Amino acid sequence: MKTALININNVIDDNKASLAQLITDLQFKNNPDLLLKYGIAGKEKCCADNLYHLSYLSEAIRIESIEIFAAYLVWAQKMLVARKIPIIDLSNNLGYIDLACKEVLPKEAYKIIHFYILKSKERIKNIQTNPETYFNDNNPLLEDAKKYLDFLLKAKRIQAQAMITNLVKNGNPISSLYDNIFKVTQCEIGLLWQNNVITVAHEHYCTAATQSIMSTLYPHIFTSEKKERRMLACSVSGELHEIGIRMLSDLFEIDGWDTYYMGASMPEADIIKAVAGQNPQLLAISATMSFNIAKVESLIKKIRNNISIANLKIMVGGYPFTLVQDLWRKVGADASAPTAKEAIKIANNMFF
Repeated sequence: MKTALININNVIDDNKASLAQLITDLQFKNNPDLLLKYGIAGKEKCCADNLYHLSYLSEAIRIESIEIFAAYLVWAQKMLVARKIPIIDLSNNLGYIDLACKEVLPKEAYKIIHFYILKSKERIKNIQTNPETYFNDNNPLLEDAKKYLDFLLKAKRIQAQAMITNLVKNGNPISSLYDNIFKVTQCEIGLLWQNNVITVAHEHYCTAATQSIMSTLYPHIFTSEKKERRMLACSVSGELHEIGIRMLSDLFEIDGWDTYYMGASMPEADIIKAVAGQNPQLLAISATMSFNIAKVESLIKKIRNNISIANLKIMVGGYPFTLVQDLWRKVGADASAPTAKEAIKIANNMFF
């Protein structure tokens, strides 16, 4: 269903706060036991969750991708079940979203929203869910990855650091450590949080520890022979997930690129200034949360409209771009890749 007749995103976003409150009120009005069970704090958390639901729904409609919203629902469903919240609650929640949108929004907008909600509920059955574990027998450093994660979960950062140092001394390529230990354990940590096995505190500690350990490898990383190619890398404004794009930047450095890593949540204007000032051949942009896709598209559009940097090659990555085929084309990028290895190969083919 095309959305050209009306800007549904603006309609949803302009009414997001009031919609989220109405959805929450409908939930608690029709289920009085919820207030007894979760209290006022639980109701406020529910309202915050509804803001997230609406953000994903809005972005799915904007890029005309039911998969974006359906995949989010699958993730949310698994996360809620792990916290002993009945699956039916999410299904009922979608009904209240539909009802609130019907009550508040223009009829034309509601028809499209209703269509996306129905189709997403149907599509849930066919969405590929996350694996039960990211540890598999194809990993040549499987046992090391398990040991590394165990150290982090037990807050033994020094032991984790020593293990990585020994692996480097024993001749393991740093790129292999990134792919087979750091990347795998980060994915596993996310899965453990989703399944309610660890807390946000555990997740943040493990990520910070890995970033710290990665930084100790820089004396090895920055000694690679250079190719006279420069890449800038960043996450868009509001995107706090940065370890993936940081790993990518480091792996490009190992491959011989001169990299300029800008970090998480970079303001659009500052990215454009950095591009103009650093004169790179490639800009790598990361977005993990699907509701940040619009920011990626906005940034690329402004770069393309700037005559001095319009021809810059742009590569995008992150979860939404692995979920929706050719999403990178929709946002105006030149390429995307599901892995760092493939990203490096594509980038080298652009220039060599």
